[in-house]
Amino acid sequence: MYKTNKTEEILTSIPVFKDKIDPICNKYGVAHHDLTQELVRFLDLVSTTTKTLSPSIIVDHAWHELILFTRFYQQFCKKHYNRFIHHTPDKTGKPDVFLKTIRLYVQHYGQPHPVIWGKVAQEEWELSNCGSCIN
Repeated sequence: MYKTNKTEEILTSIPVFKDKIDPICNKYGVAHHDLTQELVRFLDLVSTTTKTLSPSIIVDHAWHELILFTRFYQQFCKKHYNRFIHHTPDKTGKPDVFLKTIRLYVQHYGQPHPVIWGKVAQEEWELSNCGSCIN
């Protein structure tokens, strides 16, 4: 059975999405493909849990742009997650929710992209690989 690459699906189905995330990619020095892949990974994580998760600020900006393509986003969610993944902004910025997201990310994907997920994610990755902790 053919499995769709969700990152490529977004980039080819809505070519203008690259234009929309261009300012984000330029500002942070990341590739369109990498940012879209990290957005997809975040949505994949959200689909695996009932817990509240929080994207990095860069992923959040890309998510905002994707949501603007309402019909595509709705169909994409239904097709890949069998439900609509809502975006609920929270200005409290709870660090424990972000840390929970990073820990789940590390379990599923390994090392987070250093620029896209940031310093906290890299520190968590390093802690998860502490060889001296194994007795």
